[in-house]
Amino acid sequence: MKTVFITGASSGIGASISIALCEAGHNVFGFARRDGKLKEIQKSIQNEQFSGTFRFYSGDITSSTDIKMAVKECVDNLGEINVLIPNAGLGYFNPLQESEMNEWEEMVDVNITGVLRTIHATLPALVKSKGQIINIGSVAARNVYKNSGIYCMTKHAVLALSESLRIEVGDSVAITTINPGAVNTSFIDKTNNKSLREEYKSNFETGLAPEFIAEAILQAIDASGKGIYSEITLRPDRRK
Repeated sequence: MKTVFITGASSGIGASISIALCEAGHNVFGFARRDGKLKEIQKSIQNEQFSGTFRFYSGDITSSTDIKMAVKECVDNLGEINVLIPNAGLGYFNPLQESEMNEWEEMVDVNITGVLRTIHATLPALVKSKGQIINIGSVAARNVYKNSGIYCMTKHAVLALSESLRIEVGDSVAITTINPGAVNTSFIDKTNNKSLREEYKSNFETGLAPEFIAEAILQAIDASGKGIYSEITLRPDRRK
């Protein structure tokens, strides 16, 4: 049984990971803004009588204070942190010349700085527990796509951060990066460009199930002591 701290836990990939890990017997401490959604996940896990427990802290990933308070509460209540999954992220699809600056800033603040805030707050506990960081990258961490340049940039940064961590603290903390392709969540709904949102919607609806991402993460966690999954790329099976 391990204690897992995960951000963006209230929906999509984060919710699926939280449920799968509790079902497998791990204790999960979820962090997200939507208190009501976190309570729903907690109630669902309790109703299923999984062997793992779910606790949470409702806060904003753009607030260092919120992150620090959540980490303190996690350690105070569960004793340690064995696995960190800085999952919170978002994306806007737009041509660069038509994008609003606030969209660029939000992607950087959540996808890069939010990950940095979370790792900075948890790294001492992870070094102490000889733990694991599982960063959520994207196929966009290895490729650049039209109308998503800033999002791709943020995911390239996550991959670079994973490599830096592996080089500097890899003797104490296992570093894993999960790079999914399109996932069937509400991710695309953030895009304000209506024509692109409608054009790309079917690509996400036929994408990976978030539960499939959760399975890969559980596999990476369970590999502890046998080996380390440094990087896993997952793509939708679009064979006809």
